[in-house]
Amino acid sequence: MTINNKRKLKILSNKIRTLRKKRKITLEKLAYENNISKGNLSDIENCKKSPGLNTLIKIAKGLNCKVKDLLDF
Repeated sequence: MTINNKRKLKILSNKIRTLRKKRKITLEKLAYENNISKGNLSDIENCKKSPGLNTLIKIAKGLNCKVKDLLDF
């Protein structure tokens, strides 16, 4: 992974965590209600894993936003 991609993953991870907390949704609730494993979601928020497109769609749906909003760097 290039430095630029690592930076983008960090921004994406922070956006997901920030939106989730702003909407007062727990990690467990977001994961459970959108059929994402809690561990996978935690790894995404902690920049340990990059989300696939399907997971990103589920996260956006759970956060009531568009994928575009999450990827707007």
